[in-house]
Amino acid sequence: MVSRKTIIFGIIIISFAGLIFYSQIMPEKKSLYQENFEDCSFEGELLRCKDGVLYLNTTDPEQTGEGVWSKNVSISPGKISWNWEGQDLDRFSLWLKITFNDHRSIYYVAAGSMNPQSEGEYYRDKENRRRFSPSIIVSGIPMGTVERDLIEDYKKYCGPAENIKIEKMSAGFGDNSTQHQNILSISDLKIYG
Repeated sequence: MVSRKTIIFGIIIISFAGLIFYSQIMPEKKSLYQENFEDCSFEGELLRCKDGVLYLNTTDPEQTGEGVWSKNVSISPGKISWNWEGQDLDRFSLWLKITFNDHRSIYYVAAGSMNPQSEGEYYRDKENRRRFSPSIIVSGIPMGTVERDLIEDYKKYCGPAENIKIEKMSAGFGDNSTQHQNILSISDLKIYG
């Protein structure tokens, strides 16, 4: 007769083996893009890159300023994640903008942040007619780690997501307070399938 302890031990071993097997067959998140903020090209003197973090720190509460980082890319949309943080906040701007190849764009705006000053983009269509594409603003996104599904957001706010590609990513920082430092940062920006 098999003892109760042997049965419990057998169940534990089988469960452990099942977890190992499951972890081997489940697909990992396939990384399509990762930004390390090593080669920073940005507008604004107060933006800095260090150790994979893009940040704005005016260093003096009475100093104000802003900056925009942007990068041209050609990536199929998938899920996106990033981490953003803020300290000593008041009258600040912090947003991440994804621009698609059809001239549409989605702004993700941090909770408490002022909205960006962009209303959209004018462009020329195939027949050289002037067109306007309004920007979508998704505001109130909490500080910390953020995960969004770009295809689902595109479908929700822009329409069918057929043959779209991400062609530009931008991050905006602004400090409009003379009484607070507004230390702002973005890191761990990834797009994955």
